[in-house]
Amino acid sequence: MKPLDLQVSSPSPFRRRRFVAPHRRRSQVLMLARPFLTALLLVGLPVAGGAWVLTSPRFLLDNIVISGTSRVRPSEVAEALRSLRGKHLLLVSLADVESRLSQNRWIEGANLRKKMPNSLVVEVKERQPVILLRRDEGLFYVDRSGTVIDLYDPAREADLLLLSVAPGVELEVWPALAIAAELELVAPDWASGLSEVEVLGGDDFRLFTAALPFPVLVSLGGVGRQVRKFRLVMPEIARRYDRVSAVDLRFSRQIVVQPAVDPRSQEG
Repeated sequence: MKPLDLQVSSPSPFRRRRFVAPHRRRSQVLMLARPFLTALLLVGLPVAGGAWVLTSPRFLLDNIVISGTSRVRPSEVAEALRSLRGKHLLLVSLADVESRLSQNRWIEGANLRKKMPNSLVVEVKERQPVILLRRDEGLFYVDRSGTVIDLYDPAREADLLLLSVAPGVELEVWPALAIAAELELVAPDWASGLSEVEVLGGDDFRLFTAALPFPVLVSLGGVGRQVRKFRLVMPEIARRYDRVSAVDLRFSRQIVVQPAVDPRSQEG
């Protein structure tokens, strides 16, 4: 019987043992703390930051930047907003700012902007007077919408058309401006000397111009035709009448001339 040849392999000194990491159990405290820390980062920090912003004196209104003023003095705007100084900028209501500014009749509106950390930017939009309204109390600036702005001040700009309104007639600015524009097209020399437009009611107006020694009555929409017709007969009217108190051009087929009454003829 042959002997069996048994070969026993010895472990190689160059082979490493396979490493098996030991199993570690997670700490329950860490597992519970992780969502709490996450919530703290997502909620706590913004809340803390917001609290700091709301309580920090850095964000108290201290600077009001004013622009867009010409007729309104910047000091008037600053005075209207004076009580807002020292309030937290985030708590300042822009609607409240606009309401305060609207108390000044010259201010039509304003573009408002908060500029962090402590400034309020105010860009004023002023009313633009287009006409002077004559009333018993005096002269008043009026804008295109018919808003009576303020009492006339000789120190302010005064090169404006004078508007007077007959008793019981509603104030409307645009028809008077339209009449002036019509006159400019047909008679620029009359328009350059136009000093007053009197609203008689409806579409009827009385015009006073330095180009004529008497007022003329016209109707809206017909100024061109009426003035052209009158120019043709002006030499004849000057030949017939020494003095004229008014000329009515509102009728399509006739021109009504009102002669001036000589005061001496009424004596006795």
